[in-house]
Amino acid sequence: MQVDGRSLARRAALALAAAAAFAVVAAPGASAGAGPLIVGGSPTTIDDFPATVIFNVDGAQHCAGTLVAKNKVLTAAHCTDGVKAAQMEIIGGQTNFSDTTGEKAGVSDVWQNPAFDMNGMQHDNSVLTLDKDLPYQPATLVQSADDAAYKAGADVTVVGWGTTSEGGDVSDQLLKVNVPVVDNTTCADDYSKSGSNYDKASMFCAGVPEGGKDSCQGDSGGPAYVDGKLAGIVSWGQGCARKDFPGVYTNVGNDYTTISSHLG
Repeated sequence: MQVDGRSLARRAALALAAAAAFAVVAAPGASAGAGPLIVGGSPTTIDDFPATVIFNVDGAQHCAGTLVAKNKVLTAAHCTDGVKAAQMEIIGGQTNFSDTTGEKAGVSDVWQNPAFDMNGMQHDNSVLTLDKDLPYQPATLVQSADDAAYKAGADVTVVGWGTTSEGGDVSDQLLKVNVPVVDNTTCADDYSKSGSNYDKASMFCAGVPEGGKDSCQGDSGGPAYVDGKLAGIVSWGQGCARKDFPGVYTNVGNDYTTISSHLG
């Protein structure tokens, strides 16, 4: 993956325009009422997605994650790369980013997939061990790369508090968008034309050919559900919601054995 403005990891702190970065730190959701949502989605609540958590670094919005055991959060490795556990904070049970009603937890340990490489973005997953249990229902993981969740046309629900347009402002309210899985070969061909690397084994992509529906910056590390199970992790893409460039997600089923060995 080229982190040069063509293909962007989708964490809040990476490669945002200065105004958008300020909005992330200082005023989440300041203009969330304008334009499309998450891009092209709709508001939802934490009651519908109780395993979804906010992932802050040094007190500022950084990424999202998914509770996969009472004291374990699955997120993207590009969200943890170069960040110390002491800098991290997880907040669960909160629909609006600006609320103070959620349950907070620190991070006592970080396992980052050793096969991850920021240049290629393969195996983009990390497991955070929290310093206490959180009182929310953990998500169930897809357990195989051959699962029907990854077949072209499968309906994917992506959830997060990320920007509502490419380079735009983040959303204060939790948002969701539904997009279909795109054929793996088609996705590899699309991204090869832009010079980006796409690994068919450790990734899958989802979106619509005309664009307009996608995850975006700030959604990194958050969940992509198929039939209620965690199939993917928001990873990267060329911009957000662009025509012929669907969002790219970590294939959780492909790395299930490795991930599950760190869930205790």
